[in-house]
Amino acid sequence: MDLRKENIMNTLIKIFSIFAPIPLLISACGAQPALSEPGEQIISKEAVYEAVLGKPVSDETVMDFIVRNNCSPVGQFQQCKDVGMALLINLEQVVETVYLYLNNADGFAPYRGELPLGLKFYDTMGAIEYKLQRQLGENAGSPDEGGSPDHFHYWAVYKGLGMTIIYNSAFADEDATIYAILVSKSSHTMNGE
Repeated sequence: MDLRKENIMNTLIKIFSIFAPIPLLISACGAQPALSEPGEQIISKEAVYEAVLGKPVSDETVMDFIVRNNCSPVGQFQQCKDVGMALLINLEQVVETVYLYLNNADGFAPYRGELPLGLKFYDTMGAIEYKLQRQLGENAGSPDEGGSPDHFHYWAVYKGLGMTIIYNSAFADEDATIYAILVSKSSHTMNGE
């Protein structure tokens, strides 16, 4: 009987030695950071539009951004739909304006980086005007120009800030949400010129 117990113990030890490393392998594999899928873009919380704004297209940072984000040329624009951005390139081949699309607009994924002046994608027109007044003074909350050039979206132009906010409303409505934000190094009009 002792021989039988010894054989059972030896068998159990063999089985245990086979399965013992499995928890170690699982925990070692689980400690690795999750990798993104091929082609998936990772947007950091820093304002990535600032890295390209005002720089020539030939700049290494701009070229790298365009390649990494699968941007495609359309007229004067580089459309970076995967990251919710479009770059307006002027005649001097400089990134003059960056369009930040916030809510799956026109085939663009939502922009996930930081917005200018601490704005949030869910801010309404009323909230934005209040934030700008608190940060920059009473007159900063009101746009320099406003209108609806496409009859679908209201454009609030803040020339001194180099920013235009396009709202999901055809008129100035305190409850209107953001459609897109245009950030520019130079003053521009409602048409982006």
